[in-house]
Amino acid sequence: MALFEKDLYNKLQWMKMCEDDLRRFCFPRSHWQSGKAQLFNIEQSINTTIHGPRSRTCKRCNTVYRVDNKGCAVKLETCVHHWAKVSRSVNPYYHCCKRPINSPPCATAPQHVTGEIDQFNLTGFINTSLNQSLTAKAIYAIDCEMLYTKTGMDVAAISIVDSECELVYETLILPESPIVDYNTEHSGLTMQQFRHVSTRLADVHAKLLTLFGSRTILVGHGLDHDLLRLKVIHDHIIDTSVLFPHPKRFPIRNSVSYLVSKYGMQFTSCSGLKCQNDAKAAMYLVRNWR
Repeated sequence: MALFEKDLYNKLQWMKMCEDDLRRFCFPRSHWQSGKAQLFNIEQSINTTIHGPRSRTCKRCNTVYRVDNKGCAVKLETCVHHWAKVSRSVNPYYHCCKRPINSPPCATAPQHVTGEIDQFNLTGFINTSLNQSLTAKAIYAIDCEMLYTKTGMDVAAISIVDSECELVYETLILPESPIVDYNTEHSGLTMQQFRHVSTRLADVHAKLLTLFGSRTILVGHGLDHDLLRLKVIHDHIIDTSVLFPHPKRFPIRNSVSYLVSKYGMQFTSCSGLKCQNDAKAAMYLVRNWR
């Protein structure tokens, strides 16, 4: 371990979230059944849960639609929506079309999509904190991008950088369920990028177990969401959305780009995946924390 990384590792010890905070901020936590996870404080988090086995709420337009026993929409219905959030200005407007609040939707999609989770069926998780094959001290920043499949939101890209903000691992991830929306406006991902992708989540899990161990510190921004979709449980977490809280408090969060700008950090964006930039930004924030 390099001297800089050793000093940084020691410095970051007090920034790590305790178990109570990991539960408060709805990080996936260990379950008594192997391969499963549990969530706490869901009602105060950004997560929404399914209201029944055969219905879902559209993430974009809030329409409730019916699904079959596999979680796929029974009937395809056009989804009309604003794809961006409303500004917090005196005269609110949609960031996507710059139109005032309550104006007609500016975008359409061929079907509804959901980001809801089944909190009682969180399966397929790995617990990297139990990985005793790796006991060396290490620090990584991680970020993911999501898209929508027939059955819901799924992880589609991951970037991992080390304490020097050098890229360690990056890949696109092909979901098990067919993709219906690449979430391009937010993820930067396109259909063309996935034409030859064969990497599955199981492949990513195998790679993570060669990087993350029982003493690894993971850094990220809104890392609860990334780890939930990535299906990873980890104990040593520094989340910059918690470290630099929004004045209105959780679950409202500052964006990582806003924090980098606010604290005047010199950060050069890369030409790779959007999640690589966000992982590097989170690492910059903790490295330069005073």
